[in-house]
Amino acid sequence: MAWQDEYDQVEDRLKKFWEDNPNGRIDTKVIHVNADFTNAIHRCEVYKDINDENPVSTGIAQDQQGPKGANQTSWIENGETSAVGRALANWTYAAKKRPSVTEMQKVENLKPSQVTKSAAQTSNSKGYTPPPSVQKKLDGAVTDSDLKGKSIEDKLETIGVSVEEKVVITKGTVEPKCISCDSELWDNRMDKATGKIGQGYPDWKCKNRECKAGKNGTPRAYYMDSYNAEQEAPQEWYMPDVVKARAVEDVKENEAPF
Repeated sequence: MAWQDEYDQVEDRLKKFWEDNPNGRIDTKVIHVNADFTNAIHRCEVYKDINDENPVSTGIAQDQQGPKGANQTSWIENGETSAVGRALANWTYAAKKRPSVTEMQKVENLKPSQVTKSAAQTSNSKGYTPPPSVQKKLDGAVTDSDLKGKSIEDKLETIGVSVEEKVVITKGTVEPKCISCDSELWDNRMDKATGKIGQGYPDWKCKNRECKAGKNGTPRAYYMDSYNAEQEAPQEWYMPDVVKARAVEDVKENEAPF
């Protein structure tokens, strides 16, 4: 069985979504592109009905330009597809493992020095399981004594493959303030992403102990994704300005349009 068989194809998740929600809607947008135009972050919003104001789920995916495969020429498109796959998985469309084939294929297409944890493994995972193509590089590359007793990360370092964990915390267009009392908020996103605190903690919490607008009379809490409208954080808190393309006549030869 090929490793791809362990993961869903995004197109299969999409097919099931449209079968269940023929009047649904899927919106995608690029929320960040780095200065040299080799790395981008996409956000996808899934709506059960085209007229719904709030999405039933969202997904964020990062992708970067690679040396081979689709990531050499179509890495922007791959990132969008990954975001769609994650948004669908965040709802009910993940028949197999949470990442999609597209997400895992991105790792396959990277240079050895670019190998990173997948988005699904970055938040709290302390272990790392490379895809089969990287795992093969371990086999026969060095002697058994060189690898004995070492973790996967140390084994990869032994054969010259750098493993780097990346955590991306975005800032929005406005400074987050408690909607109830206008006080400053604790930002727990980094601690949640690194595993310092559990995923059950809110993304933001009001610093004002006198604020009793939250559940059971506690200071109000907010989440990036919540089915409770009162706890849903405004996107302006964490969504940076979308990079706008320049006019065609202003783009010089060999320049990126952003």
